[in-house]
Amino acid sequence: MAACIWAAGGGPPAYATVRLNSDATIDVLSGTQDLGTGSRTILAQVAAESLGATLADVRVVLGDTERTPYAGNSWGSMTTASVGPAVRVAAEEARHRLLEAAGQLLECHVDDLITRDSTIVTRDGARRLTFAEVTKKLGNVMIMGQGSRGPNPDNVALMSFGVQFAEVEVDVESGVVRVVRLTAAHDAGRIINPLLAESQLEGGILQGLGYALFEERQLDGATGRPVNASLHSYKIPTMADVPLIEAFCVPGSDTVANHVGARGLAEPPIIPTAPAIANAVANALGVELCELPLTPWRVLEALRRG
Repeated sequence: MAACIWAAGGGPPAYATVRLNSDATIDVLSGTQDLGTGSRTILAQVAAESLGATLADVRVVLGDTERTPYAGNSWGSMTTASVGPAVRVAAEEARHRLLEAAGQLLECHVDDLITRDSTIVTRDGARRLTFAEVTKKLGNVMIMGQGSRGPNPDNVALMSFGVQFAEVEVDVESGVVRVVRLTAAHDAGRIINPLLAESQLEGGILQGLGYALFEERQLDGATGRPVNASLHSYKIPTMADVPLIEAFCVPGSDTVANHVGARGLAEPPIIPTAPAIANAVANALGVELCELPLTPWRVLEALRRG
């Protein structure tokens, strides 16, 4: 078993623009990037939720330096917790302007209107307008909101937390370690997209498995050059090495961190995997191994030392 913490509350500077087009499609613009972690989907969900729009109507434009506002770097499990709140502020501003326009058309006050499924409805349900009907009436008048990530609270550490448990089998004759099961529970505040969160957990755990058992950079002592500079000699886990993975996110929303309620969940799952496996091996053998990866020769050497 091993636990971890990760500074994942995000923070400024991060900016975003949300624009409602004449055809009622919605553009979310941000200078961040999607490295394959699903940032586009997350930001689209935040915008759709804040606007009361249909997710299919939202398009996310990232990293276009001609059109998108600054959003900081795409690293450190920061995007959801940094850019997400900026998108929410921008979407809320755009929604307010949309409701002002709809209020004039429906002859009612903004506070008497709600939005859902890209439709504006009076609270009594008697009258409604779709977003498309409002934008058509506005013609060339664009509805747009701009938002920024607010400062972090003082004297509060904004952390994501995780704990993992490993079950292993060790062949004491060959030194081979086989991981049978890995169980992980992580707290990253509000989980906006459970499927993406599960993918992040499993991907991080597999990276940690590689660190624990396989990955080792070997250097030539004379030249300093790597001698295992290909995937033939630099070993990483294959599907045959993947154990049963049970990954869970602790339910909750961290509104202290930001008003989206989410903290970062990308790199944190990598951290406790290797020490959890090493602790399980130590428990099985009765000896500690203090160097990674846990290659067969290191396991046999630890057994020899007793």
